[in-house]
Amino acid sequence: MSKHKHHIIPVYHCKELGIDPDFDENIVEVDRLDHARIHWGYKCDDLEPLFEYITPAQWIIDLIPRGDNRDVGAAVLTAKGELDEIDMSSENNPMYKHGKLINARNNLKIKAAYDKEYRQTPGYKDHEQSPERKVYKSKWGKANSAKKKAEGQGEGTLEAFLK
Repeated sequence: MSKHKHHIIPVYHCKELGIDPDFDENIVEVDRLDHARIHWGYKCDDLEPLFEYITPAQWIIDLIPRGDNRDVGAAVLTAKGELDEIDMSSENNPMYKHGKLINARNNLKIKAAYDKEYRQTPGYKDHEQSPERKVYKSKWGKANSAKKKAEGQGEGTLEAFLK
């Protein structure tokens, strides 16, 4: 089984603290499923899965965020659905805030703001106007038009969607 590089203090928290996450005392190699269990343990305020591999210095333990839903995503992705105890529903979902899941409209507003900023970056116009990009957009547009036409005509097979 391949080993995973686990940051004892998660990368997201190191960024918040303004420290480099790749310092020697912050890294331990663990099995994939144990890596998922460690992150799930962080979310559930249980450091036992980590202690099966290493007992870090107290100052590192003090910097480990516990109960943070951002560790759920790491646990779910790393476990690949192989651990029943990892559950990403309702309050375990990182997008769950104040008793509900954050709505998609807020996410669309964030994406729109990001896209607007991205379009202003140097090189964006050159990329959009490159011959390769024009060919890609043309092919994608033709395929999308054919798909929409097939949907509108109510074809009885999936062939139109597989083109």
